[in-house]
Amino acid sequence: MSLRRILQTAVIVPICLLLAACSTGGALVKPGPTIASGKLMIDSEMEWTRIYTGTRYQLWSIDGELLNRLYLIPTVREKEFIFLGERQTKRRPDGAFYHRGLRPDELRDLILDGLRAAGTANVEARDLRPATFGSREGLRFEFSLANEEGLKFKGMAAAFEHEKGLSLAIFMAPSEYYYPRDEAKVAKMLDSLRLK
Repeated sequence: MSLRRILQTAVIVPICLLLAACSTGGALVKPGPTIASGKLMIDSEMEWTRIYTGTRYQLWSIDGELLNRLYLIPTVREKEFIFLGERQTKRRPDGAFYHRGLRPDELRDLILDGLRAAGTANVEARDLRPATFGSREGLRFEFSLANEEGLKFKGMAAAFEHEKGLSLAIFMAPSEYYYPRDEAKVAKMLDSLRLK
């Protein structure tokens, strides 16, 4: 192999590896009705990438999870942390733990407390309103926050209770460019949430 070929390979391979590391990977979510996770259904007019597909939740993004992300959780169970993972116990009685039958304002505050517990700051909500998801009554609201580096985000949340617990969807994106670009389409998506 010539010296020129070795140098080309030495430059091209690291660049390809760097580009591969920057890509979000994951399965493509095509426009139309989609099973988000479990029995949770959602309709989308846009293509998304499933960054994480687990048995308890999914994380979708359009441009990469630092630029926009959609969390879809089909079931938060009784006494479970609002974004899953931890459970309420006698040793850990306080926190953003879900309980069936919360009022809409209490459920909104629980979601905001979960966002704060995840390391965000300046969390504020607006426009709490009732919403219908299939045959189930729930709620919608918008919020704003800042991440640990101070980047400002806007977001929207949708939630409804069912027999096994709470279904939850949260979309977040930087307040400049990314959130305004996708706000209307994502709002329409969240309106389409339902159980199959």
